[in-house]
Amino acid sequence: MGTTSTATTTTMAVGLAPGLSRKINKVLESRTDSPDLVASLSTLSTFYSENTPQARRNLRSTIDNRSLLINRDFLLASLPAQQALDRVEEEVNALADCCDNISKALNACSTGDIISTTERLKQELETTTQRKEIVSYFLHDYQLSTEEINALRDEDLDENFFKALSHVQEIHANCKILLRTHHQRAGLELMDMMAMYQEGAYERLCRWVQAECRKLGDTDNPEVGELLKTAVRCLKERPVLFKYCADEVANMRHNALFRRFISALTRGGAGGMPRPIEVHAHDPLRYVGDMLGWLHQALASERELVLALLDPDAVVDTGSMANQLPKKLENNMGKTESDLTFVLDRIFEGVCRPFKVRVEQVLQSQPSLIIAYKLSNTLEFYGYTVSQANIFFFSGPQ
Repeated sequence: MGTTSTATTTTMAVGLAPGLSRKINKVLESRTDSPDLVASLSTLSTFYSENTPQARRNLRSTIDNRSLLINRDFLLASLPAQQALDRVEEEVNALADCCDNISKALNACSTGDIISTTERLKQELETTTQRKEIVSYFLHDYQLSTEEINALRDEDLDENFFKALSHVQEIHANCKILLRTHHQRAGLELMDMMAMYQEGAYERLCRWVQAECRKLGDTDNPEVGELLKTAVRCLKERPVLFKYCADEVANMRHNALFRRFISALTRGGAGGMPRPIEVHAHDPLRYVGDMLGWLHQALASERELVLALLDPDAVVDTGSMANQLPKKLENNMGKTESDLTFVLDRIFEGVCRPFKVRVEQVLQSQPSLIIAYKLSNTLEFYGYTVSQANIFFFSGPQ
């Protein structure tokens, strides 16, 4: 029955106008059991009480009025919250304006402070830089660095030791300038400190030179290194210490020369060549001549060794290490000559007695007058040669 009614209705809708037909079909196709439709009808029943033709005609306006009433109630209910939000917005805007004003004031103040602070710090930096340079100059002119102190105290001597010692002497001389100012106390304290470093350095230098000089007695023809030359030249600043070293050289070479002379007399050279001098003892002229020739050659080598060690002119140009030292070349020439003569005398003191004994033995053998005359000429020749060599040695080339 229901199906027949729906079909009839559909047939009637088809015969209607197209627009009305679509609306009828839309209504017919609507689901009356949907939750939205049920909720809408329930709400409609709360204010749609009379189902009259007039009420049905005014249904749309009634729904619109109901919607307006609901919106009006919502606005009235949200008005306090809206007003509160407006007040909050006003306070936030006021706070933002206040912060802007404070920020502008702070920026203005900060800029001025920064400029003044920058200028002040710049001046302080310049002053500090100048003070730093002054302190650096002072430390260089009046203080030893840690490396220099270690160089003065280390057991091994090298170029750094002489540089440090030269710096000590410079500082000691600079302290005399302080004594002429109102910084006399500082000058005296620095002089005492430098004197302590200087004395300790010279004592170490003396011990080192003595140890090196002892090694000179271990070889027949020792070579004097530049470092030893510089050290001995430096010791000439301390005559007492220099004399100790000169005595050490004399003693070592004295013993070495004595051993060499006895070996040349009795054993000869290495491998038997040259032959021992005493092999020719039966020939007085050759025997004495060989001894004098050997002594003359030994004198030349020993004189060269002593010259390299003790003559200040021999160590004036000894490289960069010597250039670091103060060149006091106006030494007393007589004192130098005396030192050199003393050392050579001490070195040859040991061979004088063996040579004298053997010459006396030759003379006691009562050689012929011709041999005696030749021996006299030989002795006179070598005496003159040695004296001329010493004059050349002490005075330089004429």
